[in-house]
Amino acid sequence: MTFKEFLEYINEQLSGKSTFYEKAMEDQLARNSRRAPAKRWNETKMERAVDKMWIELVRSIYDKFKTIINSKSADPYQGWIEFMNNNESLENLDEMIVDLEFE
Repeated sequence: MTFKEFLEYINEQLSGKSTFYEKAMEDQLARNSRRAPAKRWNETKMERAVDKMWIELVRSIYDKFKTIINSKSADPYQGWIEFMNNNESLENLDEMIVDLEFE
């Protein structure tokens, strides 16, 4: 499974994504309030920062899974899906995101 496929799959399957976006935006708003008024980010820039944070989180998860999952099967995409289902990965990721705290 490529990163792009993984990202699309996670975006469709993970219910914690909206929770992540809420928490990350709260973090960005707090950071923004500490910036000097002339250097404060607009909402678009904060949204891009949150998107980047999400991509970085998913990339980190993908890289960890990639070292574990043997995708040499006839259908590597399905191998990833089976691994995630067999190990309750999506449920664990959702729990992790709910417990996630930003500094």
